Amino acid sequence: MWTYSNGAIAYNCWGVEPTDTASAGYQAAGNWVGVVFAVQAIGSLVWAAVLPRFKSLKMAYVVSLLAGAAGFASIMFVHNQYLLFGSYFLIGFAWAAMLALPFTLLTNALEGSPYMGSYLGLFNCTICLPQIVAAATGGLVMKLVGGSQGAMLLTAGIFLVIGAVCVRFIGTANNQPKQNN
Repeated sequence: MWTYSNGAIAYNCWGVEPTDTASAGYQAAGNWVGVVFAVQAIGSLVWAAVLPRFKSLKMAYVVSLLAGAAGFASIMFVHNQYLLFGSYFLIGFAWAAMLALPFTLLTNALEGSPYMGSYLGLFNCTICLPQIVAAATGGLVMKLVGGSQGAMLLTAGIFLVIGAVCVRFIGTANNQPKQNN
């Protein structure tokens, strides 16, 4: 999102090639990216207040990832800068869930384990290593999807859908939110 939003928005909303970074249109798109990132943060905040209302953590995660997928995928097809508010608001749903729910699902599954800290550290590697791989191969992936920065955001949406499907394979000892008595 941070890498490809500027170019995708410049091309889709201002009609500027992503390589024309010195143009006024690209600069305007870059300014607009700051606005939609703020909208994404508001979406995260709003959705974080909704997440505890789900009866199932896994369902909350699936819904969040699918909402984020819709947000990412829509960016490629939006040509009005104001319609991007909806796209980035939905991306905020996925962001809020990704910050909390994977660790919550894991700690619920490990409830009482004396090795919880070790498992959490190893789990963190499953977050960091894919980021490193994505950064190292982003250019190749972009060529594979047609060289469009908007297509990269569409690809992100597709991968969020795949992630939502994979949530069903997460095994947890307790899939319910903890109740404070």
